[in-house]
Amino acid sequence: MSTYADVQAMLTAKFDVKPDLIKPDAKLSELGLDSLSVAELVFDIGEMYDIEIPDDGATFETTLADAIALVDQLRAAKAA
Repeated sequence: MSTYADVQAMLTAKFDVKPDLIKPDAKLSELGLDSLSVAELVFDIGEMYDIEIPDDGATFETTLADAIALVDQLRAAKAA
């Protein structure tokens, strides 16, 4: 499963985000996530992939595609 699919599944199952709202250019705030939910999502993604996501969370305030790109970059760095 891709990172995007994993995050999409997490957003729908855990945060009750409607699947039709989840698009690469969507901001997490547009998906109805408040700062606490974003922090929980970041923690859950880090735990899922056993990666350390930087605490600033700046990428997660942009688009879902940018957040996924960061996660993929961190996963690749860990695998290297």
